[in-house]
Amino acid sequence: MVDKKFDPQKREILNNPERLNVLDPQKIWEFINIKSPHKIVDIGAGTAFITAALSNYAPGAHVEAFDIEPVMVDEMSNNLGKYSNITPHLMEENKLPLPDEFADLVWMINLYHELNKPYILLREIKRVLKPGGKLLIIDWSKKPESEEMGPPIEHRVDESVMTSHLIETDFSNIITTEEFTNHLGLLAQKSRDPNV
Repeated sequence: MVDKKFDPQKREILNNPERLNVLDPQKIWEFINIKSPHKIVDIGAGTAFITAALSNYAPGAHVEAFDIEPVMVDEMSNNLGKYSNITPHLMEENKLPLPDEFADLVWMINLYHELNKPYILLREIKRVLKPGGKLLIIDWSKKPESEEMGPPIEHRVDESVMTSHLIETDFSNIITTEEFTNHLGLLAQKSRDPNV
């Protein structure tokens, strides 16, 4: 199996302020369209650079920021300084050490293309989301014009494939956005009906 994971040795590029132009936090937050979340989970938070920028739009929320790489968790701890509302955590792949129905919102940014077993993680996310909770996925687009940055095009996941994964794991109200030049965005919801 090809290793598609980001090399932690290159983590400095994750702190490049230019990333906030490529992935504008305000546009992301407008797409999420959630009012006053209390508990947010970030999976694959890396250095927490984007995490911190997005957390400014939810000042009343606490963000649990997860990564599978110890060096990334250390980097988060070093970077977060003034952000007392973000807690870095090490996680095992596809396992969130959180209780059921914990989070109002979960996001994965530039992680989906790295997943070897997305269904397992999507089921785990569904478990930790509250009924009506939202899942945001932003990942690299497969469009040829987005090839100049990011992972190889063959590692990227087509929007239709991600959508089918979400449907098969019983997420609903799936919407997409073309707001980002090099990325695609999907937003899905956990049903409020426990029988669904």
